[in-house]
Amino acid sequence: MKRFYDKALIETHLKQTKFESVMSGLRKYLFVAQYEKGEFVTMPLQKEHLFQIIIQGSVSIYFIRDDGSVYSLSNSRKDDLLGEMEIFPHQPSNVYAESKNDVICLALSIETSKDALLGNCQFLQMICESLTKKMESITTIDAAPASLKQRVLTYMRYKCCKGELKGLQQTAFHLNCSTRQLQRILNQYESDGTVVKTGKGAYKLTSSSSF
Repeated sequence: MKRFYDKALIETHLKQTKFESVMSGLRKYLFVAQYEKGEFVTMPLQKEHLFQIIIQGSVSIYFIRDDGSVYSLSNSRKDDLLGEMEIFPHQPSNVYAESKNDVICLALSIETSKDALLGNCQFLQMICESLTKKMESITTIDAAPASLKQRVLTYMRYKCCKGELKGLQQTAFHLNCSTRQLQRILNQYESDGTVVKTGKGAYKLTSSSSF
């Protein structure tokens, strides 16, 4: 992500969103965030929580369950909001937002502007409307169909620290499969160079692995 604090640039993008009247009173907190294709716009356990309005580009939002199943929540585009839930205290989620192309957002740090956000009735109405639409969407979704082999990759990428799986029995429990099935899949991935064995019952994604 690249950040830009140029006031003229911020004003230009502020005029491009339908939320200009709401966000104008918060302009001193705003900056422009730019993302490249494939970059995470939001992800669990990130160090800084941002509230963002998409100005240009599109973002894929999805939820990863502990068994590696992927739920596609939405594809967000211009004027969609990101980071509403981060304004309120809650347990870390498993929701990821990934840029599908080059994305530009108006953004602000929730930590440094939280009092101003919570004291702005128009802003709170805006995020309530956004969250309501997302809840309506969530009630109709199903997990994207995926084979066990694909779920193993998803699990390693999103649930394992630095892409390294440790402990076959525990992992098999999370993936709802047998240890033998998991070992067979890991052997296949090791053969084609997708993973490398790092120790007993431990495998790590290689830099060449793709999804």
